[in-house]
Amino acid sequence: MIVRIANAYRGLAPVPGYDHHVIVSVHLRNPRPNGFPSSEEADDLKALEINICRLLESGNESLCVLVVTNNGLRDLIFYTRNVESVKQRTEDAKSVFFGFKSEFWIEPDERWEIYQHFCKWLAPAQQMGGTSA
Repeated sequence: MIVRIANAYRGLAPVPGYDHHVIVSVHLRNPRPNGFPSSEEADDLKALEINICRLLESGNESLCVLVVTNNGLRDLIFYTRNVESVKQRTEDAKSVFFGFKSEFWIEPDERWEIYQHFCKWLAPAQQMGGTSA
């Protein structure tokens, strides 16, 4: 599992008003046997991630807090203050997905439980000199 976490929200989370998590789950087209992206799709996956972040973070309506890659999936986890806008933007922007199959979930999460879980899970690694981005 590869996890990138936005450390800027440690100690601040949950951010008031951003009370729903949004999970954008992208299926890798050609994952390696270990479930991570192949080098052939790395550039497309990076471009997709940038476009999704631009799309959802526009106007500070959503905050990207986690990116998790594992088992042939890349999950981008956001917290949003505007559920209806996220629904509309993702529906209107199917073209940014570069042929990747994707799924979306939006759930109430006022306490930022997903983010808090990963903060706790990654804390021992960071104390031992590990890093996360």
